[in-house]
Amino acid sequence: MAFYTLGLTFNLVILLTVIVLAVWIYGIYFNFKKWGLGSTGYHDQLRNSFWLFLATWIHEAFKDGLWVFLRTVVLDVLLLRRTLARSPVRWVMHMSMFYGFLMLAALSGLGLMVDIVEHFDSIFGLAHEAEMVKEMMALPFDLFGYLLLIGSTIAVSRRILLKFVRDNTSAYDAFLIGAVFLITVTGFYAEWMRGNDFLLGNLFAYPIYAPHFALIHTVLALGLFAFVLPWSKYIHVIATPMTLIANRGGE
Repeated sequence: MAFYTLGLTFNLVILLTVIVLAVWIYGIYFNFKKWGLGSTGYHDQLRNSFWLFLATWIHEAFKDGLWVFLRTVVLDVLLLRRTLARSPVRWVMHMSMFYGFLMLAALSGLGLMVDIVEHFDSIFGLAHEAEMVKEMMALPFDLFGYLLLIGSTIAVSRRILLKFVRDNTSAYDAFLIGAVFLITVTGFYAEWMRGNDFLLGNLFAYPIYAPHFALIHTVLALGLFAFVLPWSKYIHVIATPMTLIANRGGE
């Protein structure tokens, strides 16, 4: 990772990652427990608890059987059929942002595990294989990064160019879209400055500043992930799919 050169050692990065994950997990636990306050119909000893919410959600999600559950997950959550029915442009925007963000998060997690394997080469003896995996991950990182950039650019453009969209945009919406766009752009700047981008090559290569943008990108992404999403209205990115599944979707 390029930002290791700016004073963040490997051990410190691992520590920060553990802290961020702990904050995020506690945030999810806190919200599940809060939502459980409104659940009814289960044992009193579970009332107001995290487990009550999970029990209620699982009961509702599978109420009509496994087939309905899977159909809802695929059509309403993964393919966003309701959004497609309302607006194809919004569907492209949401799909690009959703899958771009999801895959970049997964690749970042994989990259961290590869870094751990490489760092402890004396234990695993897989430094060469880890380097090969990193090279293989470069193209997927670029592709899903551009996908996220397309989606966030559409979101920003709609709010700049379309008055009715702009009038219906709340401060919460503007902050989230702006944050995602800024995180995406700083990530691309870091990659472009490293050089060897699969579209731009070395056009914007300036390796001396690449670690700085990588650090900014990482801090912004982890901050949004752990210290904003679970503690604000933005929890709807988790609550909405869960609600759709619990309600068994619908036409």
